[in-house]
Amino acid sequence: MTPAAARRQARAFLRKRQMLSAAEADQALDVAATVLGAALDHLAVAAAADDGRACVEAAHGLKGNLLNLGLPELAALAQDILDKAREGSYQSVLTGREKLAVSLATLLDGSGN
Repeated sequence: MTPAAARRQARAFLRKRQMLSAAEADQALDVAATVLGAALDHLAVAAAADDGRACVEAAHGLKGNLLNLGLPELAALAQDILDKAREGSYQSVLTGREKLAVSLATLLDGSGN
């Protein structure tokens, strides 16, 4: 999924499924960007420290937040990261984290409003 597509899909989900106004959807995306960015940072720190439990927690939180934004494809990537964390494959966790960060770039930086 391209970064712009992720933002468009999340915004459309918030508008149509959650029935938010355009301003409310944009505000929700701003909050989501903060939450997702913090979770991605937490995941990177946890993986670098070989902290499986923290990796699992961060990946689980990412998955839930992505589902709440109507992004099941990216939530599946977070699930893959969670599975790799459970296996102790921290390099794979970092690789998955980078893929997720790239896919979320437009949402994270707030562009595309």
